[in-house]
Amino acid sequence: MEETNTTTTPTDSDPLTPLAEYRKSGRAPVEMNHLIFFNKQSLESSGAIVRYGRRWLVSEGHLMQWLRKHGKKAGRPS
Repeated sequence: MEETNTTTTPTDSDPLTPLAEYRKSGRAPVEMNHLIFFNKQSLESSGAIVRYGRRWLVSEGHLMQWLRKHGKKAGRPS
């Protein structure tokens, strides 16, 4: 039998959730405002957050992928 890979990679067609709605949902594993304040450029370039007018939109799949890659050094800069 072949083993299937069940992990999915985020795509550009993944849904974007408004930041306020994402925070209220309880699915945010970290304090998002803190994360954006200290890592905005990196989060935007990875597609984890997108600016739409005055609002931030979150791609949950991209955010989780970003956290796996950068989470260890995502705190305040020293």
